[in-house]
Amino acid sequence: MKAYLFILGSRDQLAQESPAKLASDAGIATADLMVIDNLAERAVSNDPSLLALFNDSAEYIAGASRPRAAQALLAFAGVDIYAKRIAWKALPYSEQALKDEYGVPWFPVIDRTRCTGCGTCADYCLFSVFKTDSRRESSERIRVDAPLYCKTGCPACSRLCPTGALIFPFCAEAALNGSVDQPQPRTKEDALASLGADPHKVLAERREKRRLIDPEKFQQAEKDRILYSGVL
Repeated sequence: MKAYLFILGSRDQLAQESPAKLASDAGIATADLMVIDNLAERAVSNDPSLLALFNDSAEYIAGASRPRAAQALLAFAGVDIYAKRIAWKALPYSEQALKDEYGVPWFPVIDRTRCTGCGTCADYCLFSVFKTDSRRESSERIRVDAPLYCKTGCPACSRLCPTGALIFPFCAEAALNGSVDQPQPRTKEDALASLGADPHKVLAERREKRRLIDPEKFQQAEKDRILYSGVL
């Protein structure tokens, strides 16, 4: 079994005991842990070394301060993490690292196990961060196409996501940074089944729901957008 310790970025400060805890769970010496630093920066720069981390024949144990964020970053980099045999561990970290200021690079990633492809994020974002492809199915309709167009510090689109699928790894708020527990991954068959016998009707209903976004969340999202981008 191989063991990886993922560090999301320079402000992702794990508790001192975290590496030893992960090594113990993997049954190896702490010195044998493979530490993957600056995952967010490497993901946004399309670092090819990330694709080589996993193969289909091995088993892995992976630890991070926020596993959902680490998984979404790896998926953004093109790693098919849900097809691998990986046991994920949430490791203790210092929340102070995210309290004082946001971290960079600042951009959203998508938890594909939650995204329904509704398009709320793409509709709301003014900076062309997202791209919609109507030819694709379910969550694959939406992708983060231009991550660095995102306005640093602004998590507005994540507030409006009806399923909590959008993650900002360096946002101080637990509800937006991937601290929420990971649900079971959905298969493509699950996604198609969720549309039922009349997918056009279901998608029309989802579009209608977008008009009924929680007013408080919408107001906070508007405040975020004005604060961090100056756009009304």
